[in-house]
Amino acid sequence: MKGLRALAGLSLLLLLPSAGGAAIGSELNGFGSFGVSLGAMRWFADADARRFREPIAPPGGASGASSWTYEEGSAAQVRPIGKAVFRYRVNTRHLVAIETGYGWNSYADSDDTVTSVIPTTIGIERRLTDVGGTTLSLCVGGGAYVWARRQNSRFLRDPETGRKLHAVEPGAYLGLGSEFHLSGHVTCTITSTAHYMLSVHGENFPVTLGGDDLFADLRVGVNYYFSPREGLVVRPRDAERPAEREAPREWRGPGEDDTDE
Repeated sequence: MKGLRALAGLSLLLLLPSAGGAAIGSELNGFGSFGVSLGAMRWFADADARRFREPIAPPGGASGASSWTYEEGSAAQVRPIGKAVFRYRVNTRHLVAIETGYGWNSYADSDDTVTSVIPTTIGIERRLTDVGGTTLSLCVGGGAYVWARRQNSRFLRDPETGRKLHAVEPGAYLGLGSEFHLSGHVTCTITSTAHYMLSVHGENFPVTLGGDDLFADLRVGVNYYFSPREGLVVRPRDAERPAEREAPREWRGPGEDDTDE
């Protein structure tokens, strides 16, 4: 619950700067952007990611996931997540977002154990409304998620199969995002998303981390928009360039023409 309260409090604080910004209009239609976003994440499923659990081997050497018991430990602790972001604004209502990054959670009962994720996703943001100078959007997408559990930087293994606790799983996300101008070509984003990862390798991990996974994050980012036609450097448009001044002409008296003999 402490982690949830921290995320909720951070979201309220991050919304304050938007009061002095400006919502996104048609001025960035057809523009792409590069950016970074940083924030916090927490695992909510499966049970072994949400909470540190120590597997206890069944007596008599019995096999099967149902034969194992667990010593319940501490809940996952909120930890950082960071992403590199590319965004392309199709029009005033839709944009495409491609993101990749890294995040992790640790556990109070085992500080040297972490459950990490590398999400690489592509999604669409659909504009909902403008509130207080901020553009609010619905975020939906999917991609590939690389998860792992390590202890002292080494992969842990499932106690029954002996396989490393490391896999690539498909997944999808749903969330809300906001964006507002910091300057003409620089914007700030605030994004909160929930990511669901479908376990397609569950048979490899019958004892630990074999189920579907869910984590949520909250991030704030900065993006630099550019025109694909003009390049990364913002150049003044023709209408903004000072008009060329016509050179002064030499004065000639009456009856004198403008041609040299």
